[in-house]
Amino acid sequence: MTLDWQSLTAAGIVAFTLTMFLVRLARPKKKTGCGKGCGCGKP
Repeated sequence: MTLDWQSLTAAGIVAFTLTMFLVRLARPKKKTGCGKGCGCGKP
């Protein structure tokens, strides 16, 4: 089975996208909302 350049490029794009999703999933979540001391007036 031979692969042409289009198949290799598509496989590379899929691998890159999958890697980016996994990296984002593995990163710790950032806290949202007020963490006090931001000056928004919430106690």
